[in-house]
Amino acid sequence: METKPDPRSSEVEPAAPFYTRYGIARTGEREAPLAITPYPEVCRAGRLRMTVLAAAVDIVGSLFTRERAGNDILFTTDLSVRMPRTPPPQGLVARGRILRSGRTGVTTAVALETRSDAGTGGAGAARDGAAWAYGETSFARVARAEGASVTAADLALPNVFASNPLAQPLEDEVGVGVVDAARGEVELVLRRAVLNREATLQGALVALLVERAGEVLGESRLGEPQSVVGLDLRYLTTAKVGPVRSRAFFLGDPADGVLRVELRDCGREDRVTATAFLQIAPAR
Repeated sequence: METKPDPRSSEVEPAAPFYTRYGIARTGEREAPLAITPYPEVCRAGRLRMTVLAAAVDIVGSLFTRERAGNDILFTTDLSVRMPRTPPPQGLVARGRILRSGRTGVTTAVALETRSDAGTGGAGAARDGAAWAYGETSFARVARAEGASVTAADLALPNVFASNPLAQPLEDEVGVGVVDAARGEVELVLRRAVLNREATLQGALVALLVERAGEVLGESRLGEPQSVVGLDLRYLTTAKVGPVRSRAFFLGDPADGVLRVELRDCGREDRVTATAFLQIAPAR
């Protein structure tokens, strides 16, 4: 039997970390560590992708959590985000804080506020400093083995980093394919560029798969472009083999826009890796 090369081992490393491709830059300020500049490739039908906000909420939450957790291993367990049914402002700043901190887990809150000095973007109608979106996330803490040489500094992101915009839509760059829109089935083949340092699917791209599943199902049933405005995501286990495939269905009348989504790792006996509830709305 012919052995095919593993694309994860042969692929050239991306020029910039993927977390810099969402229009996200790190400011160097502790209380407001991220600035977000919406740009066309991370928007769809004039709306900012929920994935971008999920990435920002997760990153900011992890920064504040790392201050409490030291060199503990961290896993995102739950993430929730809400945003309005309007085009994005010119820019956003993400401010974080700890809601709860314990020995085995930390919960954080992230407010995404408007700012007008981030260059070109959407409508920008709201005043600077106004709350535009909001998210919360929880992290599990697991102590490292005694004597482990990993330090908190080894795990930290750069204190300042710039945004590195994409040249094509986010879902195309990542390689998300539609399998069956009427069943909310989308699929992603895993490769190095979409994996984190533990060689599992990046958390923000879990959100992207969930978001695309909701969009394609909603558009197949409702006949017009849809935008995800509410996300409740649960990370159950890692996706590490792939391909990762979704399945989505409506709860109640499709016109109400409430869906449930499951992700499965097809290469690990169809193991459920994440579940989510979505709220979609017409992207008008």
